[in-house]
Amino acid sequence: MHKLLVTYTRPNDIDGFEKHFREVHAPMVRSIPGLKKLVINRITGNALGSPPSLYLIAGLQFGPKENYEAAMRSEENIEAGRDAVEFCRATGSQIEVLIAHED
Repeated sequence: MHKLLVTYTRPNDIDGFEKHFREVHAPMVRSIPGLKKLVINRITGNALGSPPSLYLIAGLQFGPKENYEAAMRSEENIEAGRDAVEFCRATGSQIEVLIAHED
């Protein structure tokens, strides 16, 4: 299964981040063609005891490579990517987008 894992650092404006993520960004992501599942993980702690560096991890599951590649080319994905960069900049979060394959 091909995936994107999107990590977000703790934003300066948590309320603004949460509102935009819930009301605007997540619905945009859910509209990406070929997306099988969106898993949202809010980070609640660090097992080693230090403050966590991440605030949220979103997992986008696409299935076969062909579905993933088509999704990445879609206008919906391009717009969701632009939105992520803009709302992270506005709320003080840093984003990293990782490509993964689940065995």
